[in-house]
Amino acid sequence: MSETQSITEPRAENSVNGTAAQAGQAESSASGPAAKAAAVVEALRGLGTSWAEVAIGYGKVALEGAARALERTAGKLGDLQGKLKKGDVAAAEGAR
Repeated sequence: MSETQSITEPRAENSVNGTAAQAGQAESSASGPAAKAAAVVEALRGLGTSWAEVAIGYGKVALEGAARALERTAGKLGDLQGKLKKGDVAAAEGAR
């Protein structure tokens, strides 16, 4: 490398020892690991998306179950309120 040539500049082809051809091969092999890394990243993204889908499904089921439980509780509280308005003593004792 000459004093004025930067590290990132491609080297001029040298027909005596073929150093430019070796540099070209090194650049093409560098895309191999990059391609593998991209494939790994894509696989991890797909796996993460799948797990997110499963977790969201479980969250939906849990919220639906909680909503049903709250609906039953609200109904029982409404019944208790109605009994208290009527003056039913047994309902008042059950509320304690």
